[in-house]
Amino acid sequence: MRVENYALQVWQGDLAACLWDTGPLLHTLEKYRVPVAAILRSESGIELAVVQAPHHDLYHIGALFPKDIYLDEAVTPPASITVQPAAVPAARKVSSTLLADYHRAFFQMQLNHLGDDLAWAHEAYEPGTVLDPPQQDLADAFARFAAIAPHIIAALRTNDAHPFSTHEKAFLERLDAAFGQRGSASEDPGAARKIPSVDPLALWLTEGDGLIELARTAGRTAPAQTALSRAAEPRAVPSPPVQVAASPNRR
Repeated sequence: MRVENYALQVWQGDLAACLWDTGPLLHTLEKYRVPVAAILRSESGIELAVVQAPHHDLYHIGALFPKDIYLDEAVTPPASITVQPAAVPAARKVSSTLLADYHRAFFQMQLNHLGDDLAWAHEAYEPGTVLDPPQQDLADAFARFAAIAPHIIAALRTNDAHPFSTHEKAFLERLDAAFGQRGSASEDPGAARKIPSVDPLALWLTEGDGLIELARTAGRTAPAQTALSRAAEPRAVPSPPVQVAASPNRR
């Protein structure tokens, strides 16, 4: 945690410019004098700003822009919340509301970026034009997908809110064999992992869109408090999203 002091009102504009918010915290910074703010940072890199509400014994808490990802204006930012000056109820509201909305919005941005990468790859490289090894820009786009896909697959496999069809389950099994997390708790550490029979890059080009769309569909039916994050224990903070380098293929 760090404390920022704003001797001049114009200085608080720096904090307002960094907020990923459309709620009361941004409104307060734009309209009222705010002499001080606390910035909370988690080990996963999520940053929250805490400001006392003017003329009230309340606190506004909102998220700062996530780093290392291109912000997608089509995604609704997580709205800031207002809490009473009581630590335990405030922490619960941050966990169940603000962080859950942050994770959902971040996940939506990741899916949009992955979709943009695939759309670009399909336009830039027709069948038969991909080299071995692949062109550098194509390899970079594939690397972004390969970094996030294991977490998408793991989240989908633990999402009990979406009724997966037999076809969808088989689809996840196929992609899990190529992109799934190694050494998960449910996996026998002594068992050899099944080697995919399809080239992962080719699988990304042909079926990556299917994983993205399935994740979007499941996200619409997932519980609001956890979205597609791995199921958390009662009163636990939802699992943080994975942050990777931003995609340059936004349209």
